[in-house]
Amino acid sequence: MGFFDGIDQLDLFLTRCRTLSLGSVPVCLASMVFFIKEEGWHFSFLACCILPLVAAYLGFRGKREIRAGMSATAAVLAGATLPLTFALATVEGF
Repeated sequence: MGFFDGIDQLDLFLTRCRTLSLGSVPVCLASMVFFIKEEGWHFSFLACCILPLVAAYLGFRGKREIRAGMSATAAVLAGATLPLTFALATVEGF
């Protein structure tokens, strides 16, 4: 028996991961533009530009190839991008 009881739960998980990873792209890009206007450019904002695109790619590919691990990685990348960017900007500011 696997982690998911049936195909419906696996499909729901893959769809949610894909949606989360795709939704993080405009959020991260908009926040990057906002913070560049407010505080100036930091090299840590590159993570906010690149990581959501990688997460969206992994989310779509994980859904298409039915790979739960790849989709979970996409969801983790999408969720960790903004905190990672802010932590790196704080360290860069010192």
